[in-house]
Amino acid sequence: MTHRSRLTLTALTLIAAGAFAPVAQASGFQLREQSPSAQGNAFAGISAGGNDISALFFNPAVMTQYDGLQFSVGGTYIGLSAKFSEGSANRTPALAGLGFNVAPATGASLSPISGPASHGNAAISAVLPEFNIMYSVSKDLKVGLSVNVPFGLTTEYDANWIGRYHALKSDLMTIDIAPSLAYRVNDQFSFGVAFVARRADAELTNGVDYGTALALKVGQGLAAAGLSPVAPSPTQNSPVANVAMGAPNATLGTPGYAIPGAWDGKAGLKGDGWGYGWKAGATWQPNADFRLGVAYSAAMTMTLKGDASFEFPSNIPPTDLAALNAAGLHNGRGEADLALPATASIGVDWKVTPTFSLQGEVAQSTWSRFKELRVKFNTGAPDSITDENWKDTWFYSLGGTWKVNQTWTLRAGVAFDQGAVDETHRTPRIPDNDRKWVSVGASYTLSKRTAFDVGFTHIFVSDGRVNLSAAGDNTTRGSLSGMMKAEINILGFQVRHSF
Repeated sequence: MTHRSRLTLTALTLIAAGAFAPVAQASGFQLREQSPSAQGNAFAGISAGGNDISALFFNPAVMTQYDGLQFSVGGTYIGLSAKFSEGSANRTPALAGLGFNVAPATGASLSPISGPASHGNAAISAVLPEFNIMYSVSKDLKVGLSVNVPFGLTTEYDANWIGRYHALKSDLMTIDIAPSLAYRVNDQFSFGVAFVARRADAELTNGVDYGTALALKVGQGLAAAGLSPVAPSPTQNSPVANVAMGAPNATLGTPGYAIPGAWDGKAGLKGDGWGYGWKAGATWQPNADFRLGVAYSAAMTMTLKGDASFEFPSNIPPTDLAALNAAGLHNGRGEADLALPATASIGVDWKVTPTFSLQGEVAQSTWSRFKELRVKFNTGAPDSITDENWKDTWFYSLGGTWKVNQTWTLRAGVAFDQGAVDETHRTPRIPDNDRKWVSVGASYTLSKRTAFDVGFTHIFVSDGRVNLSAAGDNTTRGSLSGMMKAEINILGFQVRHSF
């Protein structure tokens, strides 16, 4: 597989996964933060109807709980800290079999990958927008529209860090536009559906060890391209030794030599695509004090297309550059089908007293359908395949709402959000792991028509070990091990108004 194949594959893996204006806050790279009012009780009971029409993102049937023309608009600030430590990285053991145990003439090992073994915060904070509007066609028929950002991730690492071949910049954003319809069958049952149009845009970069890429290609029989699989043993100050030691202006001349670690470069991809899906939900309210809601957001497959670009170091010899181009490392296009999960949820809202209610929520996302990512190219290169092997995840939350008076309402909640990735598949692009939520919030009613909501959450993210082997898709990237430590603070604000 060419390095370009791996680059495009990783980019689209991130689209299947990772961060755009915001950072992923739910399992995998989902963003649950779609209602600042529900943020206050950790989204407990949101499938049953929350506090306003922003709940229609989760269940379109909840619109029957409201009348007239209503809208809500707001934003959620997500502040994420994601730090890497205890790092180590090595090139593929296959290089030793080709004679690349040490750098020519220097005696230095080529196996360890250089660079800082720790990295400060690589996450970029951002604001998630959300907008909802609903109109009552009749007492029982409602139509609505929501605009949300359901998946995303943004991380950026220094160019020389130890994991640069796996990740530098990852910037992904999705936007959902969802018209919806809800109908009240009787006083107890309501149903709703929504059509979803989703746009994804991504930019992804990573470092490339062109020396290792050349060495492996030589070992696979590309010596006819003018390369020697093993460099001779020159004197300490010869061009070959200088290249092996990273000298910026060293050249090898002709024929060229493939020397791992000699020529660090960069590769990047920008891609985009549209996907289409649907949601459905229902609510059941047997009496004035209890309401139950169930919802389902269908799985979606997006076809993503993009342009790949490559940056080569100035000291790479023309012969070696030509061999890299011949191996497929040149600008071009690729596409991949990305499998996003379905999410099923059930929520309850129980009014314990006239002023206090309890909420609960359980949701499952079918991340297990994200088994592999296959990238196809228009250059005749073979398909690039990456094994993802994610697992289904569960979300549980419990919250309470206290109506202090006609002006103020207070909320609190806790939640557990299961991670989708294990340590052999976790990457620095997507520092996913189990999460524990603690949330508080409040609403202020300005008038019968206007109210303001605020919600705050602190998420404790379990430390996640990265343990990527230097095999398969990572042959030219090498291994990477270390620890990801993350924590998240979320602050949402919303205004809502009815006409």
